[in-house]
Amino acid sequence: MNLTLDNYLIALPDKNGLNFFEIRNIIRCQSDNSYTEFFILEESDKKKDPIKIVVSKGLEHFEDFLVTKGVFYRVHNQHIVNINHINKYIKSDGGYLIMDDNSGAMVPVARARKEDFLNHLKSRGIIF
Repeated sequence: MNLTLDNYLIALPDKNGLNFFEIRNIIRCQSDNSYTEFFILEESDKKKDPIKIVVSKGLEHFEDFLVTKGVFYRVHNQHIVNINHINKYIKSDGGYLIMDDNSGAMVPVARARKEDFLNHLKSRGIIF
């Protein structure tokens, strides 16, 4: 069940200006101290190899904007994920997510956020 994010854009700055992306194509965001790495699918990329955009603002700068859309969830202090791009939730090792891109990244789910995260998925009708 894909929750819709049609017509929502995010402008991510770089040294030359602003780059605009549809937020439905954001797979996840990862904090790197005062930087945020965005992993984004390009519309024309059928292989699902994400591009990485690094922005010199912390994850908290983007959290409210993304999370209020209803399909993003902060699963860890360093990670916000788009729940439409989750392939698998693994319970072992405290819990982690496998996303639907080809990165092979394992996104940890913080123990303190696990129950709320699973309840969020239930409230969206994704798990029963």
